[in-house]
Amino acid sequence: MKKTICLGALFLALFSLAACDNGKKQVEALAKETEAIHDAAMKDLAEMNRVTRALKDFMISATMTPEQSQKFTDVLATMGNAENDMMDWMKNYKSPEGVPTEEALKYLQEQKKMIENNQVDIRAATEAGKKLLPQQE
Repeated sequence: MKKTICLGALFLALFSLAACDNGKKQVEALAKETEAIHDAAMKDLAEMNRVTRALKDFMISATMTPEQSQKFTDVLATMGNAENDMMDWMKNYKSPEGVPTEEALKYLQEQKKMIENNQVDIRAATEAGKKLLPQQE
C-alpha cells in the first residue's frame, strides 16, 4: 500500500514537472514569436520613416492646393501615430519572467496582438504615403 502511494506521489510530481516544463516552453515560444513580429515591424517602421522623409521633401518643393496638402498632412499624422504606438509598445513591453505561466501566456498574447496591429498600421501608413508620392520611372 505504501509503495502504491509513493509511486502515485512520484507520478504526480513528475506529471506536474512535465506540465510546468511544457508551460515554460509555451511561454518561451510565444515570447520569441512576439519578438520576431516586433523585429519585422521595426524593419517596416524604417521603410515608413523613409517614406515620411520623402513626403516631407516633396511637400517643401511642390505647389499644392490646400486639399492636396491636407492629404499629405493626414498621412503624415497616421505615420506619426504608428511610430508613437511602436515606441509606446517598446517602452511598456516587459519580459514575463517569474510570472505564473497562465499570466505570462495571457500577457504575451495581448502583447503579440498589439504589435501585430501596430505592424498592420505601419504597413498601411507606408502604402498610403507611397501612393501620394509621384511615381518614379
